[in-house]
Amino acid sequence: QMARPSRKPGQTPVQVICSLLRPEAVAPPPPPPPASSEVTPVDDGYVGREILAPPVPAMEDTSQAVRVRTLVQEVERLQARIAELEEEKASSPSPTLAKTTGGGGSSKPSWLADSGRNSLATTLPSRRGLGGIEDDEDAGLKNQLKEEQRRCKRLEQQVQRLTDRLSEAGSAGGVGSLPHFEMVEVQLGEILNQGGFSVVHKGTWHGTKVAVKKLFDPNISQELLAEFDNEVQKLELLRHPNILMALAVHRKPPALSLIMEMVDGGSYFQLLHMPHQFNSATGPVRAVTFKENMSILDATATAMAFLHARGIAHRDIKSHNVLLSPHLEVKLCDFGLAKMKSELMTGSMQFAGTPSYMAPEVFRNAKYTESVDVFAFGTLLWEAMANDIPFANLDPADIRERVIEGQMLEMPSLAPREVQQLIRSCWTLDYKVRPTMPEVLQSLRSCRDADKAPLRKVRQCSGFRAEGLGLRAGGLRNPKILSPEL
Repeated sequence: QMARPSRKPGQTPVQVICSLLRPEAVAPPPPPPPASSEVTPVDDGYVGREILAPPVPAMEDTSQAVRVRTLVQEVERLQARIAELEEEKASSPSPTLAKTTGGGGSSKPSWLADSGRNSLATTLPSRRGLGGIEDDEDAGLKNQLKEEQRRCKRLEQQVQRLTDRLSEAGSAGGVGSLPHFEMVEVQLGEILNQGGFSVVHKGTWHGTKVAVKKLFDPNISQELLAEFDNEVQKLELLRHPNILMALAVHRKPPALSLIMEMVDGGSYFQLLHMPHQFNSATGPVRAVTFKENMSILDATATAMAFLHARGIAHRDIKSHNVLLSPHLEVKLCDFGLAKMKSELMTGSMQFAGTPSYMAPEVFRNAKYTESVDVFAFGTLLWEAMANDIPFANLDPADIRERVIEGQMLEMPSLAPREVQQLIRSCWTLDYKVRPTMPEVLQSLRSCRDADKAPLRKVRQCSGFRAEGLGLRAGGLRNPKILSPEL
């Protein structure tokens, strides 16, 4: 924008132009507009002029759930628009119909006078035959209505497809993150483990080695289905290096199945008590050293501390549920009994776990917290240090009596004193004064340098079998019992 000086008397046009080109004749550019989050000023090379760039669009959330909500909103908008068009169509004036002849006669049009001989379909006159031209506006409304209806139908079909996919990918409690898979996608191999209601196979899924857990009960009860759903929901919430990762789920009865990452070493129970069944990367297992045990227990405690930090109690900590790779990398598994802290002592399945690892408050059907996992970890720590099965030759009723009375197992003589003290603190009868898992983890790490001596050779055990909720081991010595005052 330039100042326009007045022409002085006697000044030629060339002189006027020169005066316009002098710097002092050029007015300063106007101030730029205030900064805005929606527009961006762009200099186009001309003094005092700005071009407003369009706003940068926000990134779209492409998740399926957001797409479904967006499509549902669009369908609702189209349905409202269709209703408006139908109302507008209904309120449009009808064409002028020819009146019947004869004074005082019926006002019915002549083409409806004789309904006996001619049907309405054959005698209905065209609009043009009634002397009027087809209403262009009415025809436009009809076409627009049809187009909106077709678009609404397409969107409804798309919403249905996405909803079906989300419902398959999720569990009963809602939309989940685990993808759905069909059983034809998996090639099952040998059986890795078998329980009372499920079996775990080696498998191959799209070229990847996996473990496939299948519920084989043909009559799946609501309780079993709830346990399966509970495990799926908890695994969706948990991502940790020491927690077994779920990859996909098949939730169509009766073939309820879960694909998990493959851990092909074995369980901690096998490493301690059945070494000939453990697939070690270093060959046959001869002895489990103190250092190896402490490393495994450290990783297990780390996973448990993570669980508790996420508000989840496992409720079935035991050596069977600690899986190991051939290089002794730890994966905590089996979350079928896991519950949120807020859900403890609510609903069914409160008496849950394995008696050999069960806390006294669970035996008493009393109020309990996630500290039941701390008690179970103390028993797991005893099992590793003693290299023996806890309460091996006792029935669940006998275990209950001894645990409630505080008559716990004798401390292993090879365990360092610091480790023995940690076991006793985990076994505290009053759950309110037991240490938390972060405190247990801290104490466990302080015990690492307490003793570097290897434990005794792992015994070649045989004759193990699972009966009910407890473990029986024929031929093993009866566990010695500690007096309550110790």
